[in-house]
Amino acid sequence: MLDAITNRSLATDPLRTTAPPAVGAGFAAAFRSVVAGHGEPAAGRTSEPERKTATEDADRTRLDEAVAAFKKELSLTPAQRVRRDVLKSMNVTEAAIEALPPKERVEIEQKVAMEVARRMKIMQGGSATPATMASLLG
Repeated sequence: MLDAITNRSLATDPLRTTAPPAVGAGFAAAFRSVVAGHGEPAAGRTSEPERKTATEDADRTRLDEAVAAFKKELSLTPAQRVRRDVLKSMNVTEAAIEALPPKERVEIEQKVAMEVARRMKIMQGGSATPATMASLLG
């Protein structure tokens, strides 16, 4: 199946595999892992059917991981995606926000909310002026 996507032939080296993407790496990383083809050859000698089965199993695992990451991405609302992107641009994680003292947490959450609202307004085709920001935040 990967041959059709990547136009690569497994005949060149059917034992090559790649490491699965890190947990939380997202759809893009999982998809690149699947499309990247195969990495280092497996140690030891195996018969042709065993190699095909091992390669097919590895391909199936990578494909399953990519599909799971894609489904997770699809399950997010646009606002959740924007919030994730805002936190990433601020180099902050949800866990780090939860670990902050209440006063600092409120400040960070307000900054994040304002930036999310600004980006959502822009995505909807409007401009993000101070007046529209105030109306978005209630």
